[in-house]
Amino acid sequence: GAITLRQPFGGMGKSALGPAIKAGGPNYVSQFMDFTDTGLPEIDTVAHEHDLLRTALAWRRKVMWGGLAPQAEDIEKTIRAVKSYLYHAGQEFEQAKDYFHLRGQDNLHRYRSLGVIVVRLHPDDSLFEVLARVAATRIAGSIGIVSIPVDLDNDVTAFLNGIEAREFLGRTLVRRQSDEVLCAGMRVVDRIRYAAPERAPAPVLAAAARRGFYIARAPVLMEGRIELIHYYQNQSICDTYHRYGNLGDRTLL
Repeated sequence: GAITLRQPFGGMGKSALGPAIKAGGPNYVSQFMDFTDTGLPEIDTVAHEHDLLRTALAWRRKVMWGGLAPQAEDIEKTIRAVKSYLYHAGQEFEQAKDYFHLRGQDNLHRYRSLGVIVVRLHPDDSLFEVLARVAATRIAGSIGIVSIPVDLDNDVTAFLNGIEAREFLGRTLVRRQSDEVLCAGMRVVDRIRYAAPERAPAPVLAAAARRGFYIARAPVLMEGRIELIHYYQNQSICDTYHRYGNLGDRTLL
């Protein structure tokens, strides 16, 4: 019987299910949808330059000189994704919004960063799918861990271990981990992000089910309004500040 967007329920604590989306909130319907990028995000400019964007733009210049030509498509998609993530972080995820504006009661919907997010790699992951998840984790203000299977060595892991990726990773940790170690770490991390549903192995999903741990495994998108949902939890606050109808200091507002 909770009133949508007015009474706190869902998104945090024991009432949080899945990606920690507020029940009845502006993102609620996304849990029942499958999203696909059909083109580049419309956002191509941001109000401020971020070190993630500066690094990615430097990669683009190297592509033009032939230095990173094999990664050209992934780099271009990463640039557009970072721009979209920064824009929607500022417009939506870093703001508290009151959809009712009732006199005598504040009803705030806002987002809180998750503590630790693990970006788990898979042999089928593209460079874009890895860089985009790292960027989203950093923009959301969470601690990031790139978790690489112990036996995985390919062009993506080589790029992550090279000098080109250092500034982009920032304080993101890079670790070699077996699935067993990954499952044991569910006790101390807040979310594991795979790049596609079929890339999360059954033993990991089974371990998550036993713990009630949510694993994000929707396809990685360039569109920040959708992708960033996986990197936050929703919080709703209801503050009834009047007393018997007396608005106190807010009478003149």
